[in-house]
Amino acid sequence: MKRLIPISCIALILLSVFVGFKPMSVNVFNYLLWKVCSSTSVETGNIEYQGAKIHYVAYGQGEPLLLLHGGLSNKFSWFSQIPWLVSAGRKVILIDTRGHGYSTHGHAKLSYQVFAEDTLQVLDKLGIGRTDIVGWSDGGIIGLLLGLEAPERVGKIVAISANFHPSGVILEVDSQQYQSYNSFFTALRHWFHGVWSGAGAHHQALEAELNELWRTEPQLQPTELYAITAPTLVVTGEHDIIDLKHSSELAQKLAHGQLEVIDEAGHAAPITHAQEINQLIAKFLMIDLNTLN
Repeated sequence: MKRLIPISCIALILLSVFVGFKPMSVNVFNYLLWKVCSSTSVETGNIEYQGAKIHYVAYGQGEPLLLLHGGLSNKFSWFSQIPWLVSAGRKVILIDTRGHGYSTHGHAKLSYQVFAEDTLQVLDKLGIGRTDIVGWSDGGIIGLLLGLEAPERVGKIVAISANFHPSGVILEVDSQQYQSYNSFFTALRHWFHGVWSGAGAHHQALEAELNELWRTEPQLQPTELYAITAPTLVVTGEHDIIDLKHSSELAQKLAHGQLEVIDEAGHAAPITHAQEINQLIAKFLMIDLNTLN
């Protein structure tokens, strides 16, 4: 006969996880509570473009704010930002990038150009002519590209852990991180990343395609960066996989760029250092800081 794990042990394990991962666990709980209890208006749907179904969700009313997640992630990665931004009176739009979350891959080869075109298609569907953008990693790159190619559609940009050239990625840190995962937690890593990206069993194929993209893109030239006229806040972590010098150069080459470095943060600052990220977003976008409390 199998021995059942006592409920008290399960509760203790869950409690330990909750406490051990604070404040991230608290933010997840608050987000789920907000989802269940909030009376905020929700608009959800899909657009069809280049053979793909691109999924989006829009919460609330007010001045639009587009949140673009990073590669191998999904729109849920903004769980620490969504509730307070909506409470602050912004219409928050979230998109699952092509091949991620509830969005399908389609027949187009993945590129930042295609991602940007997908994004504009969603904004058109929602009737949004102009929006502020907060982008993380790949999402930040998409935000910069939109600022270059569709300046009339962009207000302000917050680019978190974004690079403008592949040389900005610190390969040593990235490879050591993945070597550690491959040595000790291969199966767990594949399962978690499959869930986190939303690609499931297709995650490894998606990861391989994105790794190739990251080796070759983006390729934004200094003249193109200076042509981005939207006020842009470049945010990076002290221990980010994006080289600090590269982030500083990005902020300097933009027409209206400024740099903020988050102490002790890595590449996942919107999750691990949400309070600092939220404060920077609020200050830059002139959102009442009281809505963070």
